[in-house]
Amino acid sequence: MKGYLYILKSPNCKRPYLGSFSNLENRIIEHNKGTTKSTKNKGPWNIDYYFEFDNLQKAKKIETIIKNKKIKITKENIKKIIESLPNKTLL
Repeated sequence: MKGYLYILKSPNCKRPYLGSFSNLENRIIEHNKGTTKSTKNKGPWNIDYYFEFDNLQKAKKIETIIKNKKIKITKENIKKIIESLPNKTLL
């Protein structure tokens, strides 16, 4: 099953949200319903950009790397990090 790393943006929140999930369509619905603690009461959320991976483990691994680096969440910064990894397939 494919995995997705996604960037969400909302007009009600200054900072974009970075997450990963296996079903992107269902996940955006959850964010907009307010069932996700970290994005609750900050929506409506829209997908700004997403990256597709072979599986969810890869997406989650890259999400962790990016969040640990504490960089500004932009598609350009994420692409740079992915490209800089020694093995782009990761697993």
